[in-house]
Amino acid sequence: IVVIDPNEDALERAAECGVAVLQGDASRDDMLNAAHVDRAVALLVSAGRDDSAILIVLTARKLAPDLKISVTIRVADNEDIAHQAGADTVVNPVSFAGLLLASSLEGPDRAEYLADLATSEGKVMLRERVVTPGDVGCSPDEICSGQAVRVIRNGKPHGPRDPAFNRLQPGDRILEIIDSA
Repeated sequence: IVVIDPNEDALERAAECGVAVLQGDASRDDMLNAAHVDRAVALLVSAGRDDSAILIVLTARKLAPDLKISVTIRVADNEDIAHQAGADTVVNPVSFAGLLLASSLEGPDRAEYLADLATSEGKVMLRERVVTPGDVGCSPDEICSGQAVRVIRNGKPHGPRDPAFNRLQPGDRILEIIDSA
């Protein structure tokens, strides 16, 4: 893990966690090259500003065309732009917080469960995995240790009531909720 940030205090906190740090601007080729972005497994972008985040995504995509890139975007209008810039995953923490708040109106336990699911210290977790050759032809219930909630096939989600959910195919991905307590 390499953290790139212009803020020295942020880098000190990151270094205390045992990660490598680089002080500078992550939207610059030289910074991403110094972090060996071309050999990275993934890039997480949380720049604090949408314009900066999108520029980092564009720069990283130029240097590492096959890199898995996830980015936080705060303004909903910028989510499509982040995808167009090359982000594989766009997370809007403002929208997510709004969903939690709205869920609390349906009952405090619902919002608490969603918050628990979203934290690494929670009692439940959402796991995503690729279907193995041995899983092909099975149903998610036959192979999952948790509760399967989605099968992703060719980029399209299928829920338990969808007939496509019941027979796994090569290339499918499964989302399941697992009790981690």
